[in-house]
Amino acid sequence: MFVNWTYWMWTRGRFSVTVTMGLSPTRRYLVTGALVGKEGGDYGQVYISTVCTQLSPDQVLCGVRDFPLPAPGDAIPNLGITEIVQNATRVTVRLNATGGLHRAEGTIFDIT
Repeated sequence: MFVNWTYWMWTRGRFSVTVTMGLSPTRRYLVTGALVGKEGGDYGQVYISTVCTQLSPDQVLCGVRDFPLPAPGDAIPNLGITEIVQNATRVTVRLNATGGLHRAEGTIFDIT
């Protein structure tokens, strides 16, 4: 297991920020991420918004997971990312916020 990508994102106000990282479809990855900084009483969440997987040499499918922010009470168990991704050519991580200052960071590990 070794680090493939490290990312940092921050936002102030009602903005979202994304970062897209390229991956090898022949490897397996552990995608992690969490909120590491917060200022104010507003709500923020970091999550995987898109995963593109290669099903065959000429077929890449992208799955969008961009859903509106749930109520804070419903989303508390899912504030961070810990997910295994395989056959992926790229992954996009998003930080959404309802205001205030939020900072997220994470690492993608190659676990093949």
